[in-house]
Amino acid sequence: MFRIALVTLSLALAATAGAQSYGERTALPRGDCDRQCLESFVTAYVSALRARDPSRAPFAGNVRFTENSVEMPIGEGLWATVSAVEPADGMIAADTETGNAAWFGHAYEHDKLVFLAIRIKVDAGRITEAETVVSRRTGMPLIFGTGKEPHHPAWTQALTPEQRRPRPRLRAVADSYFNTVEYNDGQVFSHFKPDCSRLENGISTTAATGNTRSSASVAEGCEAQFKLGIYRINKQLRERRYPLIDVERGIVVATTFFDHANTFDEYKLTDGRTMKTLLKWPNSLTIMEAFKIVDGEIQTIEATFDYVPYGMHSPWAE
Repeated sequence: MFRIALVTLSLALAATAGAQSYGERTALPRGDCDRQCLESFVTAYVSALRARDPSRAPFAGNVRFTENSVEMPIGEGLWATVSAVEPADGMIAADTETGNAAWFGHAYEHDKLVFLAIRIKVDAGRITEAETVVSRRTGMPLIFGTGKEPHHPAWTQALTPEQRRPRPRLRAVADSYFNTVEYNDGQVFSHFKPDCSRLENGISTTAATGNTRSSASVAEGCEAQFKLGIYRINKQLRERRYPLIDVERGIVVATTFFDHANTFDEYKLTDGRTMKTLLKWPNSLTIMEAFKIVDGEIQTIEATFDYVPYGMHSPWAE
């Protein structure tokens, strides 16, 4: 009986020591694919996409693939229409603990510019998941750049131990950003660096660039915009997911839907100015968004998004 009790206690202690953090699937570090390894899988994916040939990338036989939150066979969607893409032009993030990696950049579809965000999962030397968001110019009002805006250099920089935060805190910081954007009424839940910047579909929306549709034409800076309540049209940000958290570089890659009910045609900012809604009917955006977090504060953001039917669900949501 005493021996059984010791074994039970040992198992309990082992389970406690390996208990996963909140929101994580497993407590066991993967360790089978380091940063360089994951980045090579991303490059292989983008190179295969450029060639329109999925056989050039190490996909698992049962790989799951989505484009703009629609599940389809690998090789469909942008895979069948892409005309050019350069792997080296993208921003890459990697999470060695979960085997997820991401790429943010742009491509060309029948020679027309599109913005592209990719999230892949690597397991046992194969890509088992591929989630993509493609932003296309379709004639609807949408933030859309030229592809010439550079990625912030901070994305490639490792943080010092003092600048880093643990995985749960990084996730919480990203979630606080979404809490601020949702029903944006001037209340700010996030902490931002004074020079916080944001790139959305290739446009700086926190610094004036001559684009009249940019939020920066109303106010510059991340926190200043939220304090004005520019994004009041966001009814809710739902099905939030955080598949990639890179502690070494302080990067979180998240996905969510922005729902715009558009029950009102205009709204007032906190300074009294009046804003008009661009679309006059309910719509949603599917978004993949990356956050660079230093000292627990958001330094820069990059997002790719496009319209989907109002209230659409993600195949990846649990």
